[in-house]
Amino acid sequence: MAINTTRDLFIYELGILGEMEISGRRILDFLAHRVSGDLRQIVRRKQQECVQWNHNINSCAKAFGTSLLSTRSDTVEGMYGRFETFVRTNPSADMADQFAVDTLIRFLYLTIAAHKTLFDWAVLMSEGQCVQHLHTNLVQKQESVAEIERYGHELGVRLLAPVARPA
Repeated sequence: MAINTTRDLFIYELGILGEMEISGRRILDFLAHRVSGDLRQIVRRKQQECVQWNHNINSCAKAFGTSLLSTRSDTVEGMYGRFETFVRTNPSADMADQFAVDTLIRFLYLTIAAHKTLFDWAVLMSEGQCVQHLHTNLVQKQESVAEIERYGHELGVRLLAPVARPA
């Protein structure tokens, strides 16, 4: 596909965003097998959300009368590789949980940034259906990252409490 117009570029980047969600599910599956307790349930829930977010991205493409191009997300694949490398260091369960939370937060912020750009473009191109799908994803992702950040803060407090020095 030749990319000659803003619309072409939008569709290309929408394909990258769709692939980010697909790769994100893969990362989350990997994380879920390496974390414990409540965090495993949270990660599984985020994995299901990725399915819905990807569905909305596909619906956005349909609103443009196209289907998504298969475009690899090297950035998300890099996050997977970084977590895989970390796991090989044989971290404690607590440290694996903390690094998993940090990885999930990075993934969500990456996709939030991509959604913001494409949402703005969709608004400028007056594609109402697509705007709604991207807006829904964006709001849900922002809520999701806030939830994970709260969890990460609570986890950090628990992990640091035993080593905290008296004032």
